[in-house]
Amino acid sequence: MDLAPLLAAFFLILVTEIGDKSMLAIITLSSRYTRLAVFLGALSALAVMSLLAVLVGEVLYSFIPAWIVSVAAGILFIVAGLFTLLLPEKEEKERHVSARSGFAASFLLVALMEMGDKTQLSLIGLSAQSGQALLVLIGAVLAFTILVALEVTLGGEIAKRVPPRAIQVASGAIFLLFGIIFLAETLWNL
Repeated sequence: MDLAPLLAAFFLILVTEIGDKSMLAIITLSSRYTRLAVFLGALSALAVMSLLAVLVGEVLYSFIPAWIVSVAAGILFIVAGLFTLLLPEKEEKERHVSARSGFAASFLLVALMEMGDKTQLSLIGLSAQSGQALLVLIGAVLAFTILVALEVTLGGEIAKRVPPRAIQVASGAIFLLFGIIFLAETLWNL
């Protein structure tokens, strides 16, 4: 069994989600609600959004020729990388959450923040390019589990120790690298 899709999703999520707006929301929520409620709510939202992304990717893989999907995924990753490197991160305005529990607040806020996010689009691209939706989903959920656990336990320590620009550059570089790899593999195999 080729574990490359699982590992690609795992490392992509692990590196590019550090410093993401969802991370900041989870850190904030964990200061208002119990850590367990925030962990379960945020991880559930990320798992559901990842599942939706890989299902869309699997449909694309089934109906569109693989080389077209690979080229599109490569371009998508390169564009995401360029946007990440060249555009300044927008500061998130504080949102007032009116949910009754930390789980519901975390689930709703994180799910809404992830809709159309570059990470979700990346999972669609990985799933469509590899045709291995389950492995991509497993890799993404494993990475999200580690990240959410760190976010709720370490809170603001990450933001204090790692400059936001360094996180942004690392994320952009990872997106560019995946895009170049997808395009190179496709051109090599044509």
